[in-house]
Amino acid sequence: MKNTIDTYISELLFLHDCVIIPNLGGFVGNNKSAILNESSGIIYPPSKEILFNKNLTTNDGLLISHIAIKESIRINQAKELAEKYVKNINEKLKKIRTFRIEKVGLLSQGIDGNILFLQDSFTNYNLNSFGLKSEKTKKVDKIEKQIESIILPITTKTGRRKVWRAAAILLPIIGISLISITHEDKINNIYSQMANLNPFAIFESEPTTTEIDTKTIELETIEIIKEVIETPIIVIEEKIIEKNFHLIAGAFSKETNAEKFVLKLQNDNYNSSIVGKTKGGLIRVCFDSFATKEEATTALNILKSDNKSAWILSL
Repeated sequence: MKNTIDTYISELLFLHDCVIIPNLGGFVGNNKSAILNESSGIIYPPSKEILFNKNLTTNDGLLISHIAIKESIRINQAKELAEKYVKNINEKLKKIRTFRIEKVGLLSQGIDGNILFLQDSFTNYNLNSFGLKSEKTKKVDKIEKQIESIILPITTKTGRRKVWRAAAILLPIIGISLISITHEDKINNIYSQMANLNPFAIFESEPTTTEIDTKTIELETIEIIKEVIETPIIVIEEKIIEKNFHLIAGAFSKETNAEKFVLKLQNDNYNSSIVGKTKGGLIRVCFDSFATKEEATTALNILKSDNKSAWILSL
């Protein structure tokens, strides 16, 4: 044979949720979500739990046809190989009460004659978790870290210098504005005389004694600037919300593949992005990121209802 029947059973478990070994039993796969071990702080990616049911003995043709295709033999010959395989398993169970199927798990026979199965923990049959490994997470305090808004009056020399610079710019503007307000009538009169094409009428209509008191304007301007300087300036810092909980959708060895997957998720209306790399160097891609674990858990449940696989990564 090119490969063992153990290998062919393992290959089928990646693609199917039920693989029957005729006259022995069937392996049934159930998808499981990501799991966090709170005591060790290790998070395990989504997986497929393999169970053994001894009542599933009817040949559905899946294993036999797979052996025939891989070995390039006839169905009858593949069936004979499967029968020899089952006979070997039964003999081992009677003699030493155990039989190991490579990359699948360990079969053992109890005192009551029942066949027990222990899954191999080194092989993950969930294709959505390809390339993902268990990760050590950091503990997060229950109380969220927030940056509160801080009100700071400017009292330092640097702050004073900034105010004086602003005052130097505002001084001419305020002076011109005061002149415009206090002598509004005279300015309007000038515009009206210019409209009548008599630019000398202003000297005839206005007495020479009404001159602009520039000293008074300067004093008033200085008083206004003093009020501006003495008024405390309030600086409000923006509140920063950190999003440390990510719904991981997959991991890629090539950056181009990760970027393509991000664009695909964004086109499906997800706030997808790249979230660092694993210890093995794989580039993580997430569906979305959240500030709290509760928000991430709610989003994860929605993804499950849409038959999408994901797991929560905390950074």
